Amino acid sequence: MRSGLPSPPSPLPTKIVGRGGQGVRVRALVAAACIAVLVSLPSPAAAQGEGGRYYSETGHTLDARFVAFFDSHGGEPILGYPITDSFIDPRSGWRAQYLENARLELAPEGSGGVVGVRLSALGEALGGWDAPLAPDQIPASADATCRYYAESGHAVCHAFLDFYLSNGGPAQFGYPISEFKLEGERIIQYFQAFRFDWYPEAAPGAQVRLAPLGRQHFGAMGYDQALLRPRLPSDILLYQVLELRPRVSVARPVLGADGRQTVYVVVRDQNLNPVPGATVVLTIHLAEGNRIVLLPATDERGLSQISFDYAGQPRGLSATLDVTVIRDQLQVLTRDSFLVWY
Repeated sequence: MRSGLPSPPSPLPTKIVGRGGQGVRVRALVAAACIAVLVSLPSPAAAQGEGGRYYSETGHTLDARFVAFFDSHGGEPILGYPITDSFIDPRSGWRAQYLENARLELAPEGSGGVVGVRLSALGEALGGWDAPLAPDQIPASADATCRYYAESGHAVCHAFLDFYLSNGGPAQFGYPISEFKLEGERIIQYFQAFRFDWYPEAAPGAQVRLAPLGRQHFGAMGYDQALLRPRLPSDILLYQVLELRPRVSVARPVLGADGRQTVYVVVRDQNLNPVPGATVVLTIHLAEGNRIVLLPATDERGLSQISFDYAGQPRGLSATLDVTVIRDQLQVLTRDSFLVWY
């Protein structure tokens, strides 16, 4: 049995109710900048209007109608953050909302099956079905490392089984619809609503991860990409900068032994919004030693810039520019360089 992309989405089975000195100087300057701007941060997820919950991580609001289900079915660790706001699916007419690892939908009266909030069967929709195990392939009931599910004709084994059972089993993930197998360079296994991926390089306890089926299914369905665009909350005080993404560039990548250079630093956040008020510290590595400069704070465009003169640099020198950006409790280092050539 195989399912294509559902339109309208097919419900899960009824059993499923629902994832040195120089260093000292730099550190001293950075520490002083941190003290100047340090503030305490509120909780990452904030309520917004009529019980909805805004997530600065992705710039989307979890619909109030989905909050209780979301919280009772694993929340962020299992389902992931919302990657769209809720919308009416033009194929089904139902309200839906995509999360990183899943999709929630609000099934109305008369739709058949489960009425109310439910998980879409994304594992099925993305073609995860394999043929059921033959009788001689079914693990013995005495095998504690595997558990066979007659409902779908597949077994869950080893670390996948431990993760499955400790996080809700069939009621959370649906039944297994494939065995574990190699896909690309990674061992995976499909369930009705999710996919497990195996990361042996990760620390113990974090080797089983949920695949971003929400993102994959959204792309497969061909919805308007504007639905993915992050939004600021109606109450801007709810928005938090959780990540700094600076980019540094120079006016002239190749200069002579004597010259004047301009450095531009643009700082954006996790949703690529400009970050004003960030502190920027520039370390210029020249032949005679290093210069440390405190740039102006970033403006409303997230931009800071400075020009400096230099002289007597040897031809062939690659002058490295280390840029430290600080805002509130966040700090990140990036770098660029320019070449002394003539």
